[in-house]
Parts: sequence; structure tokens; C-alpha cells
Amino acid sequence: MRLILGSYKVVAMKELYIFGAGASHACCRTPLGKDLVWNYFEDTSTMYEIGHGGGPSSRDLDAKNKEYQLFGDFLKSMGGRYYEYWQKCMGESMMFSPEVEKHHYIDEVMEVLNSKGDEQGIKLIKKLTVEHITKMTDEVQGTLYKQFVQNLKGRRQGEVAIFSFNYDCLLREDSQSGIGFDYLIPFDVINPGNLSKNEKTVNFPLIKLNGSLDWAIDTSTNKISRLCAYLVTRNKYSFETSVEPYIFLPHQKKDGFIKILWERAVDEISEATKMVVIGYSFPAYDKDVIRLFSENLKASTEIEVIDYYNNTDVLKVRRMTEIERRYRQLFPNVSKIDVFLDGFQGYIDGV
Repeated sequence: MRLILGSYKVVAMKELYIFGAGASHACCRTPLGKDLVWNYFEDTSTMYEIGHGGGPSSRDLDAKNKEYQLFGDFLKSMGGRYYEYWQKCMGESMMFSPEVEKHHYIDEVMEVLNSKGDEQGIKLIKKLTVEHITKMTDEVQGTLYKQFVQNLKGRRQGEVAIFSFNYDCLLREDSQSGIGFDYLIPFDVINPGNLSKNEKTVNFPLIKLNGSLDWAIDTSTNKISRLCAYLVTRNKYSFETSVEPYIFLPHQKKDGFIKILWERAVDEISEATKMVVIGYSFPAYDKDVIRLFSENLKASTEIEVIDYYNNTDVLKVRRMTEIERRYRQLFPNVSKIDVFLDGFQGYIDGV
């Protein structure tokens, strides 16, 4: 939108921030896509209790077997060598660190399960995804996200829109700074601690196109029943009831509830004058996301890509060139694309 004032043109600025798994990983080591579910045991298991003879106590082994039964079921479904290796590691009190091949990453496994209509396998991976992420974020404050939110002070309504492709709830409003978020979802019930809107709060749209762990859907009524408290623990969803987190794993078909977000996304993207991408790679399996942005970004939109690469200057230049080449393939009409490799922390420090 341009306003003509005398002989001057005032251009309305709209800045988009796009957050992916790399941003949350930088905040508190939440799993990256390649590690999701597979690193669940390594990321969340505590040290073994030592019993008589110097080995792990049988009590501790029994407790771990019970606690990680779902993970064992998953490994069995992936093939005997993973499960047997894990059992050996547990018995000898070693950490389980599998060398996972690309075709076993969760996005590719989900593609196969969806093509087969394997609802049990999909539900198992969804359970483990929830446990993996919530166990990693239970006690973490998300400092980088907090600093990002504080840096939004002074920005006006309509100047900023945020997209997050993460299920976690680390990106939160800060009522003390006067910054709120509007999830654009018509929840039946909202936890009192969320969305504490008042006349002094600027509420920016936070568009989570893959859903969120604090969005609860009742599958018996097919309603998004509640916006829960930010701190979603691993025990929040038992999966034995009809209430589940409203999230979409890779290759899962989106339903009608989230359509409102995709429609709003078109408006926000088409109005953007600048887009800052932090820790999101526009992976090939996110075809609908790539199409959404490529069809609606203007040629005049500036793109900043924030990645992290800690290596020699020569290799950094090569990495920057690779990223820029990929973005020019994704968005061939966009003229200005800048790549920075100092990560989320470097971006926050430089703002």
C-alpha cells in the first residue's frame, strides 16, 4: 500500500519472520528434522543407576524399558538391527546413537506410511514426536525467542507477521513488553495465561501452518477445543483419550480447520516488503509451503536467510553460495537475497 503525500510516496512496510526447527534448536536443542524421534532416547534418557558389580541396576533397566516402550516399538517397526542395537546399548549402559540413513528420516517414513494408509504407524510417530519435543523443552525458557519478542517493541500493528513451522511453544507473547500474538484460530476455550490482550498490547499474527502442541483437538467432536498453557509436558496428552495435539507431520493432509491460516498467509506474504528466514530450509517435502511462498512473494521483496555454519571462511563462502543458489531456484523473481551464517544468536546480537 502506498500513500501519496504531496510529492512524496510513503511505502507501508510489512516484514515477515519465518522460523524453522533450526531456530528452536539454537534456543534449546529441540530436535532437527533429521534427528526427530531417532534421537529421542539419546536426548531424553538420564544416566544409568549403577547396581552391584558395576553394571546398570536391573531396576533402572526395567524402568527404562517401561518408559521407552514406545521407542522400542518404533525401532522394531524400522527393522531388527536398530532395535537389537538399542537393546544392546541399554543392557550395557551405553548411549544409543544410530547412524540413520536418509530414507529412514521421519519425513520419508511418513511418506511411506501415508501412502500405505498405516494409521497405527502414523500415530506411533506422532506420540514419539510429542514426547521428544516436550521432554526437550519442559524446563527451558527460550531466551533467543524472548529477545526476539522484546525487539518487536515499537513495531506497529500490520508491520509484522510471523510464521513458525515448529510444533513447540517457545515463541511466546510478552505482555510486559506489550507484545501479543494472534494465532487466528477460533478456540472454544483459551487458557487464562494465553492471549492476555489489552488496549496496550500490539498483537501480531503468529501463523503456525503445521499446528502447535498447545492446540488441543477433540477427535470425538472434531473441534479444536482449547488453547492450552504454554508449558506442554510429555504427560499432557495420553493419546488414550480423544484429545490430541493439533499438529501435522510431514506429508499429512491438512484439514479444514487450518485452512483459515493458509488463506491469511496468502495476504501476509503478498504484502511483504522483507522476509527474514531463521532456521528454516524450505525442505523439498514441504511442497505446499514452497508453492505458497513462491506464488505470492513479490519480486521487490527482500529476503534475508539466517543460517548457521561454523567453519573456515572459504567453506563459509561456499555454503553462502549454495544457499543463495537454492533460494534463487525457489524464488526466481526475487532480486535481493542476502545470506548470513552467524545463526539465530548472531542475528539477535546484530539487531
